[in-house]
Amino acid sequence: SITQEQLEKTARTFRQVCQPKHKISDEVADAVNRGVFADTKDFKCYVSCLLDIMQVARKGKVNYEKSLKQIDTMLPDHMKPAFRAGLEACKSAAQGVKDHCEAAAILLQCFYKNNPKFVFP
Repeated sequence: SITQEQLEKTARTFRQVCQPKHKISDEVADAVNRGVFADTKDFKCYVSCLLDIMQVARKGKVNYEKSLKQIDTMLPDHMKPAFRAGLEACKSAAQGVKDHCEAAAILLQCFYKNNPKFVFP
């Protein structure tokens, strides 16, 4: 299992890919971990970009098996149960939503609500 420090380093790498692509400021990106979600197309597509890179979802659809694997390999042990619970609660939260950016934003908000240890790059 990885350390908190390794997790944060990986998260920064992911963010560096998606942030410039969708012109998201650090303020907006950081606010996510306080439960503040910007209601803009750019932000929602940024979230979709991150979920894709993390292999949690593909184009707004949850990749359940891959997500479970990611939780096991990418998270410190003390965070795993909360992330599994969040995944379980949210795996079909965005079902039927056609726009993948919109779907990603719905998933993100669901994960935030259902995971007490929520962190997002």
